[in-house]
Amino acid sequence: MKIKHLLLIVTMMCFGLTAEAQTTGEKIKEFADKHLKLSGYLQGGFEWNQASDPETTFYLRRARVSLSGNAAKEKIDYRLQVDMAGSPKICDLYFRYKPLNEINIQLGQFKLPFSLENELYGPTTFEFIEYSYLTTYLVRNNAKYDGIAATGRDMGFQLYGGFLEREGYSIINYNVGVFNGTGINTKDNNSSKDFIARLIVKPIKGLSISGSYMYSYTTKTSSESVVNINAPRWSVGAIYDVRHWIARAEFAQADFGGNMTNAFYALAGYHFEKPWSVVARYEFINDEHNILNEDRITLGGVYKPWKFLRLQLNYSYTMNAAIDKNFNGINLMVSAIF
Repeated sequence: MKIKHLLLIVTMMCFGLTAEAQTTGEKIKEFADKHLKLSGYLQGGFEWNQASDPETTFYLRRARVSLSGNAAKEKIDYRLQVDMAGSPKICDLYFRYKPLNEINIQLGQFKLPFSLENELYGPTTFEFIEYSYLTTYLVRNNAKYDGIAATGRDMGFQLYGGFLEREGYSIINYNVGVFNGTGINTKDNNSSKDFIARLIVKPIKGLSISGSYMYSYTTKTSSESVVNINAPRWSVGAIYDVRHWIARAEFAQADFGGNMTNAFYALAGYHFEKPWSVVARYEFINDEHNILNEDRITLGGVYKPWKFLRLQLNYSYTMNAAIDKNFNGINLMVSAIF
């Protein structure tokens, strides 16, 4: 074989391998574009609050990155969300199978379907900087009562769906789930499981009426003792959300091992033609052991000039009956969304 013929064969083989590599790369890119979506957001700001020590601080609230996607003609979807603010942690890691509108399956770690705010309003769409007392203390965003601070999430399994379709929404919607009851990124520490059921009825477009129940048996461990807490809770609420107006109210009650706790909020807001919104909220929380006994009024404004930038300014006036003092606070938060 002549040398020029050998060179020609080698050249053709190289072109073939390059073309095959390009084809493989294009297929990987096509798969990633179709089935994988990278998104996230950063939230930080400045707060002055007379109830805090120190009263003023800059803060980083959330730094989250999410990888999500779908397959099988969108009947399967999945999500991994990690928060890098403070101690890095996995927030969401779940798989959903959606064969029918009436019945869907979700398995993994995700937000608890108790009450309205916790699952339906994320940090980049919520009207205020701070969630309500109800969502913070009764849906495991704070450990004050049952020792679990888990961003309103847990590990478990749920069925959900809707019936009676009308103009793009279901009139009757339900969630039924079983969870560990120990929060995120941890195994259960007792043989009991939490049970949550929620029903949302939408009689007309824009109006939702809900009721939810949660059975909870928690083992609270401290440096001094181990305490088992039976903490059932229930909530009722309603949302009215039309083009410009939003109104929402909810009441919940929990029995934390004999400490009956009540929480309520009511808010109203107006969405101007983009990019402005204004909101106001009244809320309270109280319990028989007087761990918390507060009323709070919050006034807020939202400015979103672009889809990747959101500015929020809140003024709050807190009335603490437990210590008979009132506090003012101002909070400014910036959200960078990608």
